Amino acid sequence: MKTNIEEARLAIISDLHLGNPFCRARSDIVRFLSDACDQGISVCINGDGLDIAQTSVSKLAREVPEVFQQLSRLSQNGMNVYYVVGNHDLVLEHFIEAWGLFTVVPFLNLRSGNKRIRIEHGHIYDPFFVHRPGLYEFATWAAGLVLNIHPGAYWMWLWFERLRTRIRSGEVIIGGSPAFVEAARMLCDRGFDVVAFGHTHHAELVELVELGESKTYVNSGSWLLRPNYIWIEDGEVSVEIWQRQDGAAPPPINPVCERS
Repeated sequence: MKTNIEEARLAIISDLHLGNPFCRARSDIVRFLSDACDQGISVCINGDGLDIAQTSVSKLAREVPEVFQQLSRLSQNGMNVYYVVGNHDLVLEHFIEAWGLFTVVPFLNLRSGNKRIRIEHGHIYDPFFVHRPGLYEFATWAAGLVLNIHPGAYWMWLWFERLRTRIRSGEVIIGGSPAFVEAARMLCDRGFDVVAFGHTHHAELVELVELGESKTYVNSGSWLLRPNYIWIEDGEVSVEIWQRQDGAAPPPINPVCERS
């Protein structure tokens, strides 16, 4: 299993949740991957690209083929495609790997420029997922039912998490428990300059000043909300939002796009 990689340029996306009843971004995901291929940019899907926990097999079968075609095109044109497993696609790990389109790993240690960057989905630092797996699985299933009936509940929950983070003193990561901050600090103590997670669905970049100015937490957000991605070029890291206009060529996947 190859987890140590080097890339001068890498685009990281996560939490696409293809197959989820709330997911409406398949066409944009396809365009994003096509644009990455045209520009020769390697791509990492940092967990929950597929959503087996809140979907049906028939819906997943409709959503996946066109996306996988673009991933295959990336691979055939010499770009690297990495798939970091998340909690919603954990049971599909061997199925995804069997396609042979990309490198399937639990995490990545990336060297870019003079920076060491740790890429993980982050669900193993979620106390609810780790300590109450049965209840977590039930809550995930129940949330899928709620989304089918009332999709607006998803926005309400994310708004609540942002409000809670503002109210609670000491919290620096939206939607993440204190364990997320502790995990980021632990990884930085092991020599990483940047820690890139997904899982929370909140795109953000936070300087962990307690660890020094060069230590950074970054999250790629979720395409259930908007097309955020992490852009890495020669060690420089930012969170961007991919933009396109119908009928026009999609914008380049690089830091000239609007910052989140």
